[in-house]
Amino acid sequence: MNPSSHCWGIGLARTGNTSFCAALPLLGYGTVTQDPKFEELRDLDGASGNCVVLHFKYLDYLFPCSKFVLTTRAIEAWLRSMEIAHIADPRPIQGQHERIARRMAIYECVDYDEEVLSGAFHRHHTEVRRYFAERPNDLLELDISAGEGWQRLCGFLRLPVPDVPFPMLNQSHSAAMREP
Repeated sequence: MNPSSHCWGIGLARTGNTSFCAALPLLGYGTVTQDPKFEELRDLDGASGNCVVLHFKYLDYLFPCSKFVLTTRAIEAWLRSMEIAHIADPRPIQGQHERIARRMAIYECVDYDEEVLSGAFHRHHTEVRRYFAERPNDLLELDISAGEGWQRLCGFLRLPVPDVPFPMLNQSHSAAMREP
């Protein structure tokens, strides 16, 4: 397999970014990173995470033949997962100014605030859909948590489906992927 362009995951945190990044190398993408730093972006074949979310328009400009995947999930499940990540199993970011700045730019908060996070979720999805409205062949919405995987992703990228299960990583309590 030899993918012909870059592929960027532009879904918010807790929407399957880790699984998405694990899937790309199985499709032939070379250098793929989960949550890269800005200065790493131009050297990657694919990535996802807050840095990519924040700079997806720049990546579209820099790599005009790129494909973009908006990983998503039902907002109620997303909010539950964000709550767990922020409250029950928080990753300390005190002193990590780049990560704090990215969270503030995307979510407008650092800690769990359901109302603010809901607004960020809707705002991001609306902006991504608006940006790609005239280019529907460059954007795929993929709900990995609902069982979407190889069939939709490979169809979008025009690549054959690998003979391995779609990676389902970083799940808290979701059912396993149903498709091979």
